[in-house]
Amino acid sequence: MYKVVIVDDEPGALSVLSKMVNEFFNFEVIGKFSSPDHLVEEIGKLRPDVLFLDIHLGSKSGVEIAKELYQNRCTTQIVFVSAYEQYALKAFEYNIIDYILKPVSRERLQKCIEKIENSFTSHANEQPMPQNGVNKNDHQLIRFNTQSGFLLVNPRDIVFLEADHVYTKIVMEKESGHYVAQNIGKILSLINSGSFIRISRSHVVNTRFLREVNRTNKKCVMFDGNSEVGLNITKTGMKTLDAFFG
Repeated sequence: MYKVVIVDDEPGALSVLSKMVNEFFNFEVIGKFSSPDHLVEEIGKLRPDVLFLDIHLGSKSGVEIAKELYQNRCTTQIVFVSAYEQYALKAFEYNIIDYILKPVSRERLQKCIEKIENSFTSHANEQPMPQNGVNKNDHQLIRFNTQSGFLLVNPRDIVFLEADHVYTKIVMEKESGHYVAQNIGKILSLINSGSFIRISRSHVVNTRFLREVNRTNKKCVMFDGNSEVGLNITKTGMKTLDAFFG
């Protein structure tokens, strides 16, 4: 059973969407909120599988809520529900699974539900696999689906990740890049290792392979075992690197 929380400051819309979601097999609404106040804390307590989140919530936007959850590495699948299209591009920066326009039709909700179920099924097939009976993260193999089959990766060998729309390029030590059918945010949550840092929207780096940070050019230099690779760093990424290395 998938646990669902719905947030909308319109009581009517909140009630209607709640009834519609509850009609789907294996989906149960466990929480309904009309205000963004303390919402991040409530999500942490309820730990829902799915969050249907309105964009306009008064004192805080749904995008801001999604950003906070993303920064806290919350694994809840988020679906934005809005009457406006213009926020879609911004919303997908924070690992959003879908964006639904109001008024929500049953047909559109059905497609969203199917996308959520497919995502959870894919996630279940990519859980870490112990190698030689050792359970430490640095010695685990993680399975990632590819177009031709699947790839087994030891996180310790990953040099960096590069986002490519719905796919991610995994660059490993002394190997060419591999493309897997998973977005970069989801891969980061699967790796679950403190040595990985997101330096931009497009890149996550393994600090084991970081050789240099150039503030002037806003780049970091990674060494993959054969050559050096320069990656752009955002202002937020620079702050994260500064905090990591103290």
